[in-house]
Amino acid sequence: MNTSNLIRIPLLLTLAASASLAGNFSFTGTLGNDSQAQLFSLSLANAGIVTFQSYGYGGGVNFHGATIAPGGFDSYFTGYAEDGTQLGTDDDTCGAANPTVDGCADSFFTGFLDAGTYVLALTVSGNGPVGTLSQGFTQDGNPNFTCPAGFCDIFSNQRNGNWAVDILGVDSATSTPEPATFLGVPVAMAMLGLGRRLRRTHKLA
Repeated sequence: MNTSNLIRIPLLLTLAASASLAGNFSFTGTLGNDSQAQLFSLSLANAGIVTFQSYGYGGGVNFHGATIAPGGFDSYFTGYAEDGTQLGTDDDTCGAANPTVDGCADSFFTGFLDAGTYVLALTVSGNGPVGTLSQGFTQDGNPNFTCPAGFCDIFSNQRNGNWAVDILGVDSATSTPEPATFLGVPVAMAMLGLGRRLRRTHKLA
């Protein structure tokens, strides 16, 4: 009798059971101005495939069946490692969101994440990372950098601060507004794909 098969079967069952515990989370909210960031803390007990999707710009139906109205800001995802090191960004990858007549300006990533605790940052496009999480974002202190009223897209269309984000395939996820300072933030964020980088597309001309 091949005892290695007996060992392999419960191991596979254990891995399958662990994978089935992964959860799916949907969040909505509103940024107060162009320079604000929304942070999401997430964790995985086991490595696996995760998906991050924004719906605020073009609208759509989120994972839990809620209809998201279009009209929100051009969104931007940034990922950081546990020590705060920036790992990647995603801008204007529509995913399951609905493109508006102005084009796709939502963000989307699906790929492999190692087990661990992470943070996903959502900002207005153009407010990208300076470097590490503790260094913040390029438009910190510039609350209406897109236009005088705030939340204008690259087509000069007036949008609003509404956002909606799905975080799928993780064990836990919570959302918190950007802290007053990034110094001493105890958690970090990772969005890992091939080469530990997110896919990124350029804005429409």
